[in-house]
Amino acid sequence: MRFDRKLVFIRNEFLNKAEVIEFLGGQLVQAGAVHPGYVQAMHKREQDIGTYITAGVAIPHGTEASRSLVRKAAIVVVKIPRGIEWNNGNKVYLAFGIAGSEEEHVDLLGELATILMDAEQKEALMAAESEDDLFIRLTK
Repeated sequence: MRFDRKLVFIRNEFLNKAEVIEFLGGQLVQAGAVHPGYVQAMHKREQDIGTYITAGVAIPHGTEASRSLVRKAAIVVVKIPRGIEWNNGNKVYLAFGIAGSEEEHVDLLGELATILMDAEQKEALMAAESEDDLFIRLTK
């Protein structure tokens, strides 16, 4: 998995999911992984389909049309200890912003699904108390 310590965060200051998506997209832009227009595509994807995937987890990413705005594959992670209302009363505590070309995108989603389907590993991620701890748990 392509986790980068500089792209792993714990934050509580978000007021809504749009702010979370803006943060994740901004980090992808700062990392040089995407062109700035990709962030708007992340918001569009959320509006059109939604990215809440399982209890407490969302994976915001751009639309298929925005794949041309991806420079390199990357994942940014933010843990939100108090949670943020995502949709239909569901709260998100872990959000993974992803960017990848067509094939990379599918691979990234598959790798994340493998991690998140492991109940013990998901619980360990939710229990991480520092950014370093979260990164270590992601890379085990």
